[in-house]
Amino acid sequence: MVRALRHDDVVFMYAAEDEQAYADYGATVVGWGGAHTLDRVRRYAALGIHATGTMWCLTAGAEALHKDPDLREATCRDIEGKPIAVPWLPDHVYEGTPSWFGCTNHPTFRAHVRKQVANAMAGGAAGLHVDDHLGSAQSTANHAGCFCDACMAAFRLWLVEWATPGLLAEAGVMDFEDFDYRTLVHAYATTRDTYLEIQHTIPLHHAFVDCQLQLAAEHTRQLGSLAAEIANRPVTLSANTCLPHPEHLVVTPHLSYLVGEVAQYAESGTARLLETVRAYRMAEAIGKPIAATGMGWDWAYVKEHDLEALVRIWIALSYACGQRLMAPHRMWCFTPEKGTHWYQGPTDAYAPLYRFVRAHPELFRDCRTVGPLAVPPRIPADLDTHTDREALRTALDAGDPRPLETGDRLWIFPRERGDGTPVVHVVSLAYDPEADGVTAQSDVEIRVPGHIYGRTFSRAKAYRYDADPSEVAVAVGSDLDLTLRLATQRLWTTFTLVA
Repeated sequence: MVRALRHDDVVFMYAAEDEQAYADYGATVVGWGGAHTLDRVRRYAALGIHATGTMWCLTAGAEALHKDPDLREATCRDIEGKPIAVPWLPDHVYEGTPSWFGCTNHPTFRAHVRKQVANAMAGGAAGLHVDDHLGSAQSTANHAGCFCDACMAAFRLWLVEWATPGLLAEAGVMDFEDFDYRTLVHAYATTRDTYLEIQHTIPLHHAFVDCQLQLAAEHTRQLGSLAAEIANRPVTLSANTCLPHPEHLVVTPHLSYLVGEVAQYAESGTARLLETVRAYRMAEAIGKPIAATGMGWDWAYVKEHDLEALVRIWIALSYACGQRLMAPHRMWCFTPEKGTHWYQGPTDAYAPLYRFVRAHPELFRDCRTVGPLAVPPRIPADLDTHTDREALRTALDAGDPRPLETGDRLWIFPRERGDGTPVVHVVSLAYDPEADGVTAQSDVEIRVPGHIYGRTFSRAKAYRYDADPSEVAVAVGSDLDLTLRLATQRLWTTFTLVA
């Protein structure tokens, strides 16, 4: 059976050079690759760690592009026919050649990618992680591509298959048999800059993006099948799925779980973390758990300002939402000024939170959200089209759902185990950016509306990562509202309720 991602998993992004780190954190998964050799696969298995091989669909890399004319030809092209450089790799240049997007619809780049899968799975890893799985779709959605011959041929076939009177009318043609989208686009934009300004108003733009996203999703599925064939057994498949960006949803039905970047808005302290909560809620809504990391600029800001307490809030918040922030052991940082660099988080600052999760799986495993952030009853089952994805976002945003609140920015997350046991997380966002600290609060009342659980409870038990468990009295109102009183609330408290 292919391993699922559990609520109490502790996920490393990359392989650790010193394997003692796995024990320090209680690691159970290495999500972003590192198990490319038989020796490492065996060592991970002995440690009880689910480890994956990884490969990259973004670019062949500046050096390979410089040296190989076939790979240079297999790059994403703008409407002018020029290759498109990856904006976040400005420092990845070889003898003047930048890192251009590889076109995942071009046979040459596809062959290059499949070789990467063979290398990633050579040791028999338990899973494959596909980094930058969107490939050509990434350039299409955000960077004015891809208008190469391979993409135009693929879009023409897609239009032939999915032709409707509406699409034909939008294109202004009787059929799509000899259709070349570049000709239509040239009537509106002949330069990349103009295209970027007006692309959303150009006929068939949404269809073009939908086509590219569906092609990327199918390509990722094929890479997962190849990985299983090489390993000669079922393997997990994950991809760098950045939520809540809608373009990353199309591939999710093919994945075992999600591994990706979720913005934490480090420069804003805790002011924008509701947006992070919404990303985690989207993962729960589509039934695909996510092992998340911050964006490169989040980690760059943390590193520059030494913000350990802020990261501890991110960790607590992720688990309170039923997801998991990957251990900040070695995290990718990016700024335009510094390019790629790394944040090596101090073990003593973060490992205690993860060891707490591993020590108390009953607080996390087999839980679902209840209350205002519960998944709405009717969401789209299909996410292949722009219309479907917008419908999902509309359903999730209906009524502006937010965590329950109490005290000075204390967020309350009611959850419920499969056996009906309530689990309530309280996370403090009372963050002082100047001191990089969380303000302790005294004599706090935690109130849970009666309609959430609909029954009475006699007692509760409070758990903290930095203190021993303790019994807490529960007051039940006539409307079944629950009140729990805490002498002190610091970063994160989790309650279980007993009838």
